[in-house]
Amino acid sequence: MVRTTMMNELDKISELPGHIMDQILSRLPIKDAVRTSILSRKWRYKWSSVLQLVFDDQCTSTGGVPSLQPSPQENLVKIIDKVLLLHTGPIQKFELSHKGICASCDIDHWILHLCRVSVNEIILDIWQGQYYKIPTSLFKCQDLIHLELYRCLVKIPSTFEGFKILESLDLQVVELSPDELEALISRCPLLKRLTLRSLNGIEQINVEVGNLEWLEVEGALQDVAFGVMNRLKSVRIDFSDDIDNKYGPGDANSTNLHKLFQNLPKIQSLKFKNYSFKYLAIGNVPQTPPNELIHLKYLFSCIDFNSAEEILTVMGLIRSSPKLKHVDFRNRAKDQQTSTIGTMADFWEDHRASCLEQVQVISMDGFSGSEPELEFIKFLLTSSPNLQKMTIRPESTSGEGKLLRELLRSRRASTQAEVIFI
Repeated sequence: MVRTTMMNELDKISELPGHIMDQILSRLPIKDAVRTSILSRKWRYKWSSVLQLVFDDQCTSTGGVPSLQPSPQENLVKIIDKVLLLHTGPIQKFELSHKGICASCDIDHWILHLCRVSVNEIILDIWQGQYYKIPTSLFKCQDLIHLELYRCLVKIPSTFEGFKILESLDLQVVELSPDELEALISRCPLLKRLTLRSLNGIEQINVEVGNLEWLEVEGALQDVAFGVMNRLKSVRIDFSDDIDNKYGPGDANSTNLHKLFQNLPKIQSLKFKNYSFKYLAIGNVPQTPPNELIHLKYLFSCIDFNSAEEILTVMGLIRSSPKLKHVDFRNRAKDQQTSTIGTMADFWEDHRASCLEQVQVISMDGFSGSEPELEFIKFLLTSSPNLQKMTIRPESTSGEGKLLRELLRSRRASTQAEVIFI
């Protein structure tokens, strides 16, 4: 009776439509997908045509006696070799992100195999050992739509003509020269998403991609420059290290703010993390962008509240963004030492006429309760007639009650404004 019931269940699994079987396999780790071959004759080779090959930590077993087990590298190499040998048909995605993988010639062989089939997405995350040197065969994968590299060494071959249909490029902790970076980006005409994080030895980044919609740059940067990018909607810039004030525009009458925004007419979301806003404020102040940011809806800025240049720059950005609804501020706390503003009351008295009527939501993160921060918050409350909510996240809970009482006594331009301490 039990045997009959099990056979009936297996029959139901075997009778599933082909597209349902494909959906099931696509949601399984590669290790479990291969195991489905024992279910029935119909399932035996079904796994060998899965479109996505993901070799992460889930694809290897952790059981057994450790001393008798092969190393993670050896085990993984055997698995990938066997899967690629038996796989049939196109490959949409090949991901190598197992934490035990090291740079080796085995990866060269796998990429050579991939360049001979139709592969749309390659992800190489090398977590251990030396950087993996990308072989020239990868640059022959002309069906790539997404490429992601982590801890890799990139040398662009002289014969490389570009990834003609690549839409997404993600480079993190990658070593390549500035010229090679520019050559790689410029030869991807359909690129829509670009992520550049912690590129070794690169302090200045120039980006000009006509179709780009989403951009993220992060690292020990000193300068960034954008060409004409009429479709760019979202930008995240993170200068992880402090910068020298010498990194400003060559024209004494210009500013980094003007240089950065003169070619970004469709920008909707801006995020400036760590020291990137210090970079933005270099130059003559007060500043406003060269053109109104008529599509900007969200702004995140990590600023020094003691810096008149940074305060004036962020105010200029807000005033030049008629559709801006949501503004987040992050306090660069370790910079809060000597104020360059002078007498706070006098400074803000000169700017009381400013009206930030479009802003509805404001958040303050890392709030320490310093006088510049308090005066800035009071200014926001008295200058934002349509403000609905202000959220404040203190750096510590000490003195929170006193700060809250002082802010509650502050005049507000909006009768609906709610001040929340988290």
